[in-house]
Amino acid sequence: MNTALIVAAGLGARSGLKESKILYKVNEKPVFMYSVETFLSLAFDVILVVSAKDHDEIKAYVDQRVTLVVGGKTRAESVLNGLKLVKTPYVFIHDAARPLLHQEDIKKLSKALELKDAACLFEKVTQALKYYDGKHIETRQRDQHLLAQTPQAFLTEKIRYASIRNNETFDDDISLYQHFYQEDDIGIIINEHENPKLTYYDDFLYFKYKVEGNDMRIGHSFDLHQLVEDRPLILAGIHIPFEKGLLGHSDADVVCHVIAEALLGSLALGDLGTHFPDDDKKYKDMDSTQLLKQVYALIKNKGYKLVNLDVMIYAEMPKLNPYIKDMRQKISKLLEVHIDLISIKATTYEKLDAIGKGLAIASEATLLVKKV
Repeated sequence: MNTALIVAAGLGARSGLKESKILYKVNEKPVFMYSVETFLSLAFDVILVVSAKDHDEIKAYVDQRVTLVVGGKTRAESVLNGLKLVKTPYVFIHDAARPLLHQEDIKKLSKALELKDAACLFEKVTQALKYYDGKHIETRQRDQHLLAQTPQAFLTEKIRYASIRNNETFDDDISLYQHFYQEDDIGIIINEHENPKLTYYDDFLYFKYKVEGNDMRIGHSFDLHQLVEDRPLILAGIHIPFEKGLLGHSDADVVCHVIAEALLGSLALGDLGTHFPDDDKKYKDMDSTQLLKQVYALIKNKGYKLVNLDVMIYAEMPKLNPYIKDMRQKISKLLEVHIDLISIKATTYEKLDAIGKGLAIASEATLLVKKV
């Protein structure tokens, strides 16, 4: 068994956050817990080095598998405080501010320790590398340079010996190790996964996107209804004065229909006809705003909410611009979002096809939903 020594005692002053950066929450989970859970999933012992002011809050998130220790004034002191408690032959020192660590890379480091007493995760330099001395810029060979990441893994007795006897300042633990064991070869593992360090505010926004972005789903739908006499024209729940209305089993509100079907499509829940079959008498002349409310309730029950909606209505007549604001307000209330997140537009078909000849009205909707 190995130990993960996770350093989470820094202030994160450059982050611009009002709280310690390792307490920043994404999906209701603080940053430090992402690394903790990754190591625990691989059966590591976990020692978490924290600041005194964060100790009690952090303690509420962890169980008996995690040992908490208060850090020192510097990162080196914090690491040493943690190393004193390590009981396993090997220790993996990791920064809690790298929450996207991948299991596969931990396994590669473990494999490297079968042949080496130290191994480190690195990232290749992919951009043009320059050296600037304040006056001149020189090009450097990027293939000869690597960006060090964490975890950095060591034979415990060696890194602890170096840490106890160290009186200098080093950029990271691998530098400290090399200072004391200059003849040792270091296991070099090139990270094939993203493993950024969260330093500035934009880094936290990117992390949030990486974690939550996968929970966004797009929906799209197009629908067309025939215009006939002796039917009311209802669009987005608004009655539009006109001599004709849309033909359908329900009230044929083509706007509500495309929104509802786009919502269903966003979560792969089938089409509107599956949920509201047109041969079922209970849906005869149904108010489509109620249909839309039922569909959105289904979306919410799946743990999602609307992010934004864009609707286009295709109609030669009547002119719809005077009713657009009312339509947006109606839909915003039905979908429980601010009106600024609802876009409804209208255009003609330039007198072409059935729409242009005044025989039909169509609508198209594109929307985004997000897991909450």
